[in-house]
Amino acid sequence: MARFLKGIHGAYSGKVGSVIGSSWRGVDYVRSLSKISNKKASEGQIAQRAKFAMAVAFLSPIMDLLNLGYSDKLQGKATGYNKALQYLMNNGGVTGTYPTLEIDYSKIVIAKGSLSNLMAPEWSEPFPQEIALTWAPELNKYNSFADDSVILLMYNKNKNFFSILESSTRAAANLNFTLPASYSGDVLEGWVFTGHRDGVKTSPSFHLGELTIS
Repeated sequence: MARFLKGIHGAYSGKVGSVIGSSWRGVDYVRSLSKISNKKASEGQIAQRAKFAMAVAFLSPIMDLLNLGYSDKLQGKATGYNKALQYLMNNGGVTGTYPTLEIDYSKIVIAKGSLSNLMAPEWSEPFPQEIALTWAPELNKYNSFADDSVILLMYNKNKNFFSILESSTRAAANLNFTLPASYSGDVLEGWVFTGHRDGVKTSPSFHLGELTIS
């Protein structure tokens, strides 16, 4: 693939012979047509493709959150979603032997940044369907501010459903909420991170672990 500068008639787009001109994220480029291969994919290639497809399917619904979570760690043209996907694939986030694959939730990182995350965060279910997320309100003037937003991501493994809560601050030291009665018996995975008032800086995320709802 080669990048090129716009000429007097602008950037070239489309196909001419064996060359394709296009643009992605503001970068104009040309590339040759892909060669069609009749070679059968190996078992290793099939397994890797299946892992990649599983990672994409899991992370795609939270693309906007990932773009926020990695907003102060973007490098070049990469989006937060792409960074999270890359991390998941490179760190054994999809485990098992094809075709029996599963996500290792502890390997999912939904945010990376320069803010401090919460001190000793824990979540529990003190009463049926009543969830309590608590932490120590540790503050400083460098990377841990009282009004930092606390962002909780929950994944219902039974319903294949994500929920995002952002209704507390670092200084509050807790986030309490009620789940629907339909969540009874379901298993949740949780992650938490903090966001600065500027809407850009974030902390690294923390995996809260698994919680089974009464």
